Amino acid sequence: MATIDHISWAEIEILSRQLAAKITEKFDTIVCLLRGGAIPGVILANELGIESVLGVKVQQRGQELAVLDSSAATAAMPYQGLAGNILVPLNDFDLRGKNVLVVDDVLDSGESARLIMEEIKRQSPALVKLATLHIKSYSRFKSDYYCEVKTNWLFYPWMSSSELKQMHTRLAAAEKNKK
Repeated sequence: MATIDHISWAEIEILSRQLAAKITEKFDTIVCLLRGGAIPGVILANELGIESVLGVKVQQRGQELAVLDSSAATAAMPYQGLAGNILVPLNDFDLRGKNVLVVDDVLDSGESARLIMEEIKRQSPALVKLATLHIKSYSRFKSDYYCEVKTNWLFYPWMSSSELKQMHTRLAAAEKNKK
C-alpha cells in the first residue's frame, strides 16, 4: 500500500546540495518548474553559480482530473499523466546556444518535464538536461540527475494542507478501487 512521505526543509536543503554535487556540466540557465522546482532550482543556482533562473508553470491535467477509474490506476499512481498546458511560458527569453538545466522536485509521470523540455528544445539550446530531487520508480522518464528513487507519494514543505488532504483522498479512492 502506498503512503505519503513527508519531506522536511532540512531534507530539501541536503538533497539539493547532493544534487548539485552530481551535476558535471556547466549550465547558463536554470528553468524551474513552478512550484515544486522553485526552491531546489534556486539552491542549485546558488551552488552552481548560475545567475539566470527562470520559472515556468505547467497545468497538470492528469492530477487535477484524478483519473481513478482507469484500469491503469494503482495506489502508487492513481492518475494518468495527461498532456498539460504551459500556463507561465518562457516568453521571449533567448535560450539559443545556451546550456539549460530544467529543475523540478519530483519526476512522477514525467509529462510536465517532457512538455517543458520540448518547448526549450524548440529554441535550439546547446544542451538541455533535467535535474530532480526524486524520481518515481514507475516513471516512464528518467532525470539526467536525481538523488532518490521513491514509490510513495511525496508531500513537500511548500505544499498546502489542502494538497495533503487531496493526496489522502486520492489514496483512499485508489485503495477502494483495488477491492
